[in-house]
Amino acid sequence: MRKKVKFLLYIDIVILVLVLGYKGYLYAFEPEANTANVTSIKEIRRMEDTDSYTFAVLGNIKNSIDIFDKRMVNTINEDSDINFVISTGNAVLDGSEDKYRILNKSFEKIQVPTITGFGQTEMTDRGALRFYRQFGPFYFSYQLGESYFIFLDTTGQTSEELQKEWLKTELEQASGCRHIFVFLNKAPYVIHDSSDDTDQYIQSDSFRHFLTSIFAEYKVDAVFASGPSIYDEREIDGVGYYVSGGAGGPLLSKEKNSFYHYMKITVSGEEVQYGIVKQGGQSSPILNTMENVWIFIHSLFYTNRTNFTIMVSILVLLAIVLYIQATKEVNYYRDFTHPNQQGPRNKKLTIAMFTNTYLPFIGGVPNSIHRLAKGLREQGHEVYIFAPKYPGLNQQEDDPYTIRCELMWYRKTKVFNFPIVNIYSTKIEEAFAAHPFDIVHVHHPFWMGKKGMQLARKYQIPVVFTYHTRFDSYYRFLPFLKLYFKNVLSHKMVKHFAQNCNAIVAPTTTAKEYLSNIGVSRHIAVLPTAIDFDDYQHSTVDSVMSLRQSFVQEGELLLCSVSRLAQEKNIFFLIDAIHYIKHHTDVPFSCIIVGDGPEKEHLKQRIQEDGLEENVVLIGSVAPEEVNQYYQASDLFLFSSKSETQGMVILEAMAGHCPVVAVASSGIDDVVVNGENGYKTIERIEEWAKKVIYLMEHPKEREEMSSRAYHFAKRYSIPNMAKEAVSAYHEAQKDYEMRHTAVVQEESSRDVISND
Repeated sequence: MRKKVKFLLYIDIVILVLVLGYKGYLYAFEPEANTANVTSIKEIRRMEDTDSYTFAVLGNIKNSIDIFDKRMVNTINEDSDINFVISTGNAVLDGSEDKYRILNKSFEKIQVPTITGFGQTEMTDRGALRFYRQFGPFYFSYQLGESYFIFLDTTGQTSEELQKEWLKTELEQASGCRHIFVFLNKAPYVIHDSSDDTDQYIQSDSFRHFLTSIFAEYKVDAVFASGPSIYDEREIDGVGYYVSGGAGGPLLSKEKNSFYHYMKITVSGEEVQYGIVKQGGQSSPILNTMENVWIFIHSLFYTNRTNFTIMVSILVLLAIVLYIQATKEVNYYRDFTHPNQQGPRNKKLTIAMFTNTYLPFIGGVPNSIHRLAKGLREQGHEVYIFAPKYPGLNQQEDDPYTIRCELMWYRKTKVFNFPIVNIYSTKIEEAFAAHPFDIVHVHHPFWMGKKGMQLARKYQIPVVFTYHTRFDSYYRFLPFLKLYFKNVLSHKMVKHFAQNCNAIVAPTTTAKEYLSNIGVSRHIAVLPTAIDFDDYQHSTVDSVMSLRQSFVQEGELLLCSVSRLAQEKNIFFLIDAIHYIKHHTDVPFSCIIVGDGPEKEHLKQRIQEDGLEENVVLIGSVAPEEVNQYYQASDLFLFSSKSETQGMVILEAMAGHCPVVAVASSGIDDVVVNGENGYKTIERIEEWAKKVIYLMEHPKEREEMSSRAYHFAKRYSIPNMAKEAVSAYHEAQKDYEMRHTAVVQEESSRDVISND
């Protein structure tokens, strides 16, 4: 019985998810407009040149996807001359809620303001109220410079007498304007003698005569109507009349003037030009059929039947869930029949680390892994690093604890090295199985990180994940779906992976807050990348002074920055700020920038353009163990990146007795304490540069801050960080033990139910 109920539960959940998911899609991606005509008119009135402009007129869209949404919208957007678009009505198939939402989605794609008139199809299916709510009044007017635009209601929704009085007043007010344009849905004359188009023109002879007479009396320039899917042009009493109904509705096969098009009207002072922009080809019958089926399905989700289905599904779901919960035997206390798997906390651990990138590639992640492994080994733990085997790498230079994995693909670009390990190779698991690992520590939420997690699950080992990288900052490098990756996918990827781990390591409290904000509920330990003070001790005073003298003379200050020369590192902000500094202080200085990247040539050009050749020196790449000499040789460290999870070079600079001036961002806030070891400001050149100038012009404050920066950095030594890492490993073991116990209890409960 229980299995049957669960089966019904799954079916009910699928139905509910599908219906609610699509319902949510409709309301999220096909939103309802709100007096859109009023908003568009306000935008049009803000045009700079109201004497010369161009607008497009179209009619009879009828929710066309193939012709209007896919073709005509693109053509309009590609025409830079068009300032706004006017639809003369019949823009929807009918006045139901879903048709309006489909239309709004199409209108949102048009890059200029769009106004739509009230037509016959807009009022069907009680659509008049929807039109009024979403677009505004049925008849209205507005003035643009010396031009007057009047929109009439020819559907019968507004009485003829009311329209006549209102129109007289409007034309009288417009009589002082240079141009008058009138828009209506039905033409004020019989278009042709066909008996099947009686609904395409105004039926009342007296109202038609009134309109043509008053238009001639007030010398209206042009009258535009929607009518059937044809193009018709004529002159009545000196007034031009245009029927433009080919914006997407079905064409009339027997009419030679039935083709897809829109009108393009250009006003230049006294002159008005009228043109036609045809859309080539016919709408495919297959596509028309598919559109109709899609719109029919779309409509179902706005009916009461759908809401009724959702309500019933929710009630059924609640009943089934309550039944399952009430009949399920649970025990929330620890099962003491299973031994404690964690072991003593002073036990020496065997740790497997998995990374997509490692030395000899120079970068923050490889350096972080190398230093952490060094600290753990100094405490007696065994650390094996599963890393890519780079082309041309001399494996004899590797230590025996670095397990190089064969590559599936490798590409070297100006920005990155892309070593793609063959994670399907059996040799990885063979090497993994050869050691009794206690912890798997992964450093990426994909590829080698996934491989490490897979092996950890298979061999029942806790997993720790370090969140090193702000993946959303790298959306520019994707060929497509850039914004989706930046705003959605990158965060979902991190959350999904982190939730499957037993503990998380974040390099800063800011990164920890980010992980919590995206929904990560695992234990998160803050563990910055350690600083290897051994490298600093290997540098002699003479070597540091010799390096300094190669860039500055006595009495000059040496500024330093270390960064990859790439857009996401905000490197051009740094150059612009140095340009500001040069022109706002008399203190002589040079600034060295250590690092390489795709923007190097562009930076050289900018440096030349700004006349900074004597102030800025691009050093290029420097071996990690040698960078410390540049810090120690410098007086001040500058940092402008906003894409860091930690900003490891900032702590390294402090370890070299350098105060820091940085742009406030994630990863910076934790390590730069204003007035203590440096300054952090918003991304504003003047404000940021003034902090640099202050420290340049106040040597005593700079020296005191230099000492405080060094002592601040000492907290992040390799031994200290290794101890913190071990604590995170023990938390992961504790989490794994708890989850393992819960799984065993669940399996035991299922066995009892099955036997019953």
